[in-house]
Amino acid sequence: MTILIIGLVVFFAGHCLPMFPQHRGALASRLGEQKYKTTFSIISAAGFVLILWGYSLAPLVDLWQAPAWGYRAAMLIMPVAFVSLTATYVPNNFRRVIRHPMLLAVSAWAIAHLLANGDLASLLLFGSFLAYAIIDMRSANRRGAKYSVTKVSMRQDLIVLLIGFVAFLLLRYFHGPLFGIDLLIKS
Repeated sequence: MTILIIGLVVFFAGHCLPMFPQHRGALASRLGEQKYKTTFSIISAAGFVLILWGYSLAPLVDLWQAPAWGYRAAMLIMPVAFVSLTATYVPNNFRRVIRHPMLLAVSAWAIAHLLANGDLASLLLFGSFLAYAIIDMRSANRRGAKYSVTKVSMRQDLIVLLIGFVAFLLLRYFHGPLFGIDLLIKS
C-alpha cells in the first residue's frame, strides 16, 4: 500500500501546482517554461507508474461489499467518462456546456470504480482522483475558467460520441488482460 500512496502523493503534488498560479508561475520563470513542462511530465509519469505498480501490489483489504448494482452502474457511467475524455481533445460543442471535460471524465471514472469496488486500495486510488477532480474544478472556476464559445458542426459531436463509445468498448474488452478483471464475464 505504501508504493500506491507514494505514487498518489507524487502524482498529485505536481498536478496541484496549477491551483496556485503564483507558485507555478515563479517555478516556470525560474526553470523556463519548457523545462518546467518537462519536469512536470517526468514527475507525473513517475507518480503514475508508482500508482499502477502500488495498486497491483496492494493486498485486498475489503472495506465494504460493493452493491450488486455497482457493476451495471459502472457500465453506464464509463461511456460518459470516455466521451468526456474525447471531448477534451476533439473540437466539439459539448465544451459550450461543460467547462472541464477532462475533470468530468476523471470524476465519472472514479465514481464508476468506487461503485464497483469496496476495497482499501480502490478507495485510495479512485477516491483520491475523485477528490482531486472536484477540488481542481472549483479551483479552475475560481481562476476564471470559461465555457467555450466556439460553435462547430454537429458532425464533430457525433465524432466525439463515436470515438468515446468505441474507446469504451475496446477498454471493456481488454480490461481483463490489462487490469486483471475481466468485464466480459460479468455481463
